Amino acid sequence: MSLRKAPLIATLVLFGLWAIAFTATHLPMEANEDPLFPHIDKLVHAGIYATLAITALFAATAWNYRWSFLLALTVALTLVGVGMFDELTQMFVDGRSADPLDLAADTFGAVMGILLYGIMRSVRGTTDLSASESP
Repeated sequence: MSLRKAPLIATLVLFGLWAIAFTATHLPMEANEDPLFPHIDKLVHAGIYATLAITALFAATAWNYRWSFLLALTVALTLVGVGMFDELTQMFVDGRSADPLDLAADTFGAVMGILLYGIMRSVRGTTDLSASESP
């Protein structure tokens, strides 16, 4: 695979992951009596949004955006907006509702993903994790 295709592939992966997450959170649900692990969905929300944050940052740097506080803030605010949209549109799905704690888990996951990306960057010892630049 050519490194010139990495930005497009990273962007397609990002939108694909978001589409899977959005679809999964908009499937009608039946009321569960007693889940085996209460509030496990909060952990799932955080994991999904951490993955989206890392993928978004990888895609952005693949498009030659430089890692910066502004990029991290943009990704965080965008994912909070996506989480709000996701929660609000769930009100129209049978068995679903808008849950502020889910949004909090989404936000926490996005921040953790951004921090993890930053740690990966610093451990790697480079200024960028961009796949579009040659070493």
